[in-house]
Amino acid sequence: MKTINTLMSLTLLLAGSLFASGQTSGKIFFDHTSDLSENGINAFNLKRAYLSYGNSVNENLSYKMTYDIGKNESGSAHTAFLKVAMLKWKTNLGNITMGMQGVNMFKTMEDTWGHRFIQTMPMDTYKFSASADIGLGLTKSFGSLSTSALITNGGGYKKIESDSHKKISLHAVYGESQLNKKEGFNLGASFSYEPYDQDIIGDFDNDPNTTMPEDSTMISIENTGVLGLFGGYSGNKIRIGFEFDKKGTLGKNSQIISAYGTAVLSEKVSVLGRFDQYDENTDFSGGGEQYIVVGVLYKAEKGLNIAPTFRMKTPEGGDAENSIVVNFQFKF
Repeated sequence: MKTINTLMSLTLLLAGSLFASGQTSGKIFFDHTSDLSENGINAFNLKRAYLSYGNSVNENLSYKMTYDIGKNESGSAHTAFLKVAMLKWKTNLGNITMGMQGVNMFKTMEDTWGHRFIQTMPMDTYKFSASADIGLGLTKSFGSLSTSALITNGGGYKKIESDSHKKISLHAVYGESQLNKKEGFNLGASFSYEPYDQDIIGDFDNDPNTTMPEDSTMISIENTGVLGLFGGYSGNKIRIGFEFDKKGTLGKNSQIISAYGTAVLSEKVSVLGRFDQYDENTDFSGGGEQYIVVGVLYKAEKGLNIAPTFRMKTPEGGDAENSIVVNFQFKF
């Protein structure tokens, strides 16, 4: 019994020493939304909560874990997902990342916008790309040019792999990639390619190239491609950015045009705005929408941001949906 108690004490001491030497951080996204429609309701919402822990094994090896608490597709209000569980290895080839990690498709644009707790990026909002996935990555800089390549499952961090195909994501940016922290400009592009299996159900009895029975199912390999072009500038207390995103799959082309900006009025107060033009299928009319966000960002205290915003979503050929959202971000 004494030996067991000693082992337990040593284990707890080792765990405490490990976590004490690392860095723990967290973010909470909270809001109050007022729907301005005739039968609209208002509600407090806990949108997201993140808890992260990171540490370095040595000068070349580090790791990070992040739990994401939010809604899932089944409607549960607060479900915990492992969003990041990655190892970063610094080598002569560049930084190699392994495991569950952030996807490289829109990180630079997210830093130019700088207000993820108010609104996620267009590629994320309109499902052009997941924000995290499991796989292998390589990042390397060549002077002012930063590059990143990822090979992942493709389904995102909330889904398991469903086929044998993998997704390839490439990202390149010239200039300053973190305009929310530094002044400068950037120009760049993102590209992803993912094959997938598509079931084809039909009558193949009269096809001389097949021996399949009538009303059988064939599987063809299709692909989804996403291209993003972007740019941004930060200086003189102004930060602006734009992006053009295109997604093609099964003959359907979707498109996003987005522009966003922030003007700093004082140490604590900024004004912000964003405009998204989304078209679900550029070959046909209908199915598109415009989305506008305007508001004020107030940095109340270190770790506490408050942002009252007005939102207007206008479906193509439909009536505008207006709301007032007061966003809160707690950081520690």
